[in-house]
Amino acid sequence: MDQRLLTSFIVLAEELHFIRAAERLRITQSALSQQISKLEQELDVQLFDRTRRRVSLTDAGNSLLEEGSIALKQLTLAVDMAKRAAQGHVGRLTIGFADAAALNVLPTLTSEFARRYPGVNLILHEMISAEQVEALRAGRIQIGLLRPVFDDGDFETSLLHREPYVVAIAAAHRLAAVKTIRLADLAQEGLITTRRVKARYVEGNFQPHFKKAGVQIKVVQEVNELHAILGLVAGGLGIALFPRSIMKLQLEGVVYKPLTPDQSPMAEMLIAKRSDDRTATTMRFMELAKRFYPSVR
Repeated sequence: MDQRLLTSFIVLAEELHFIRAAERLRITQSALSQQISKLEQELDVQLFDRTRRRVSLTDAGNSLLEEGSIALKQLTLAVDMAKRAAQGHVGRLTIGFADAAALNVLPTLTSEFARRYPGVNLILHEMISAEQVEALRAGRIQIGLLRPVFDDGDFETSLLHREPYVVAIAAAHRLAAVKTIRLADLAQEGLITTRRVKARYVEGNFQPHFKKAGVQIKVVQEVNELHAILGLVAGGLGIALFPRSIMKLQLEGVVYKPLTPDQSPMAEMLIAKRSDDRTATTMRFMELAKRFYPSVR
């Protein structure tokens, strides 16, 4: 059924007056009469009883008014939702993020995006960076907040955040009172780190610096959770290397010390999407991220 004809019928059914209905529709009375006649012919029913003095609905007209009004509202809503989805105002967006992102870029981006686009359902999955790369390729996530652990021309990326590393040590540690730590100071220390697949980025960052300093550090524990690592550090079982934003997590018995600037690599956080993903919600999130973090692009 033609939406225009249904709209004209509903307006006339509400007004029961051709002149007033035509004025509401901003068409001529003759055009309205033609539309109603066309609708009645299509449906093969009489919708109105017309006399010189009055217009009234038939039983068929009353039935169509009740059901047609509901249908028209649903159609209008569906069209509006489709337009809003095309503009990125409604829908869903699945985001993968490295745990470190929760300490820097993730809270700002998700809260601001949710404020601007409340109709978009954000679905968040914590993943190591390598898992995000595979999930992006497979289409399981649309956005990745991850470390630069890949070289793939299929992705569009932007650098959002860069920060130096700090050393997490026990409050009773011999180095707890110093202002900055040199890598040589860590020569006899045991390192607590994440499991190997997750630790590759940090290892790759520090390897040339340890080599230059002539230090071979020994890994004494491998765990995955940040709080677990910090708990082991607090217990004096070793030291840990983290990007500076870890300092937002304060745990009794743990202190953070910066490395000397010339011996600290920089930890980078990227945003990535598939190059062929041009959906509105994905593009709007990318645009928001670049707008909030323009200085490190």
